[in-house]
Amino acid sequence: MTLSRRRYRDRVLFDVRVVPVGGWDVVAVVGDLDLSSLPTLRHALDEPDGLCIAADLSGVDYLDPVALGVLLTGSLRASRSGGRFVVVCPPGPARSLLAETGVDRIVDVVESRSALGRAHL
Repeated sequence: MTLSRRRYRDRVLFDVRVVPVGGWDVVAVVGDLDLSSLPTLRHALDEPDGLCIAADLSGVDYLDPVALGVLLTGSLRASRSGGRFVVVCPPGPARSLLAETGVDRIVDVVESRSALGRAHL
C-alpha cells in the first residue's frame, strides 16, 4: 500500500509503503525524511496491527533529527502493546545520526531486512 508519494520530474522524492516481510510489518521509506514528511511516517507507523513493526530507512536520503522522535514513539507504542519495533538502517549518514544521538541504544537497529528474522520475537 502506498501512503504517500511526491514526484519531481519523474523522480520519486518521498514514498512510504507498509509491506509484510516474514512476520514483520515493514514501513519502507524512500527519499527525504524531513518535517514535511513526518506526518506521513507517523501515520504509516500507526497503521500496522501486527506485533512486529520495522521502520526501513534503507532508502532514506536525508534524516531530519526531528524524525527520531517519531521512531522513538513507534518503539514505545510497540513495547507497550507487547510487540517489537526495529529500525532497518545500513551504515551511512542516517545510521550515524542514530548512533550520535543514542537512539540506537534505545531502539533495536539492524543493517538489512534479512536481519529481521534474527530480531523476531
